[in-house]
Amino acid sequence: MRGKSIKLYIMGDYYKNLKTAELSNWTGKAFIGGRKHSKLIQNINELSVPGIYFLTSKSKLGSQTEIYIGEADEVKKRINNHFAQKDWWENFIIFISKDSNLTKAHVRYLEKAIHSIAKQNITTLNLRNSAEPTGSQLPDSDIDDMETFLDNMLFVLKNLGIIDFTIIEEKDSPIEEEKIFYLKLTNNRLDKSGNVLKAKLSITNEGYKLIKGSFIEGKERKSFNSHSYQILRRKIEDEGFFKKSNYDEILILDSDLTFNSPSAAASVIKNRATNGRKEWILKDGTTLDDYENK
Repeated sequence: MRGKSIKLYIMGDYYKNLKTAELSNWTGKAFIGGRKHSKLIQNINELSVPGIYFLTSKSKLGSQTEIYIGEADEVKKRINNHFAQKDWWENFIIFISKDSNLTKAHVRYLEKAIHSIAKQNITTLNLRNSAEPTGSQLPDSDIDDMETFLDNMLFVLKNLGIIDFTIIEEKDSPIEEEKIFYLKLTNNRLDKSGNVLKAKLSITNEGYKLIKGSFIEGKERKSFNSHSYQILRRKIEDEGFFKKSNYDEILILDSDLTFNSPSAAASVIKNRATNGRKEWILKDGTTLDDYENK
């Protein structure tokens, strides 16, 4: 994939650091601001059009971002409504088309597409939408256009450090054995051959992927009750990512799961605070910390 240039414009003193972002040869445009800009953007005529938007804030879990995804016929008014109705969010990101070619059907399509991606990011995003978007039916040519628009939105969000959506591929390339990291469960968690049960992890472009089939401590520890990673673990368990194994008090991961922190992945596995950089180890004994600092 070839590189792209992002043009970032910091607006004048009146707008107090409201920003816009554009890509070369793309009709899309992003407006990036905070709650304090909700009233100010009512003066921007460009935002009197259909658009897709995100409301965000830092989660109590620390490693997660609270996020709401929406669309509107006149996007600046919707942001103003959310200012009055929702007090949890801190920042907004709005995407519109500079040539006004985004219709209601287009933004509904984008809303559903990005919502589906966000649902895959359970370890990094806490999705605040209460209902599934309806989406829209588009001609094939419009779908192709909107998929390109979506790719560019994701590129801007990721490379400006706003939201890094992980897209789960249906079929991943096989992982080389020497690049798989292992995490042992507690010493009394043994398989039928007497070996300590383990979880498996690989490093990807998106983060740290906990591999399907990894074994997981099932028993909750009191010392871990109030830890942010325990809250994350419960969320993952409630979403059905774990299933019972053939071993007492041991669960098994039912599908791959990507984390942005190896310690978060390790803590979810062990049900206790765990330094993942020290405890994830290659077969040759190299720790993840040493591997990444070569």
